[in-house]
Amino acid sequence: MRRITPRPILLALMLILVIGAIVSIELRLDTLDTGAAGAQANADKQPKGGPQRTGKAKGGSGVSGEKKVQTVPGSSGDTERSGSPKRDTSEKPEHAVSDAERIANKEDKYPRAREITGSSGLINTDGVSIKDAVGEKVVLVEFWTYSCFNCQNAQPHINELYEKYNDEGLLVIGVHTPEFGFEKDISNVQEAVRQANIRYPVVLDNHYAIWNAYGQRFWPAWYLIDADGFIRYRHFGEGAYDETEEKVQELLAERDRIPD
Repeated sequence: MRRITPRPILLALMLILVIGAIVSIELRLDTLDTGAAGAQANADKQPKGGPQRTGKAKGGSGVSGEKKVQTVPGSSGDTERSGSPKRDTSEKPEHAVSDAERIANKEDKYPRAREITGSSGLINTDGVSIKDAVGEKVVLVEFWTYSCFNCQNAQPHINELYEKYNDEGLLVIGVHTPEFGFEKDISNVQEAVRQANIRYPVVLDNHYAIWNAYGQRFWPAWYLIDADGFIRYRHFGEGAYDETEEKVQELLAERDRIPD
């Protein structure tokens, strides 16, 4: 059998190749280590907290990473937008209408309320007067009679107005004008007042004195009288309860605006 014996030259070449491969591998490893160290050094130089947008340069138009609060005109913020108009605090107040001017303006528009006189009996009161209420109260005058079916239907709504606005300045006066003879009996009216839970003053108008003074023709009916003593609203029959309440609120607000 023939054996192959390596020659010295081949052995030298192989040794050189092995040494060259080892040196190449070491150089590559050193390069990788140097790159990783440089990247770590750059990372250490970056500010903490993640990327940030560049702030607005002086005189430039860049966008700042910090949000700005923009104050809406007319709001109560501490800062104001430049150029926004300011309220002129030196503006003169509106001309105050005197009592005489206010009354004169109403004289041309509304009828004056007639006084509650000529009654034939009183319930829940020792006496009531439109004149005494002027300047202080809004008055609702209700014409009714206890056997009237329509009056019975409307009564809870009048009671509700009294309970809701009595403490705010609404005076309700019930004028009981009878349609039939038995309705003139004060004891019958007193019982009807108790059953209907009426707590406001009731005036008996057995002789139709108050009825005629107001030119009345229907049951039920109610009149709203403002704080100056003028009739500002009237309604005949059932219904219009929300409308009536809105008018009560309006007249009470108007009363509050009258200077003391």
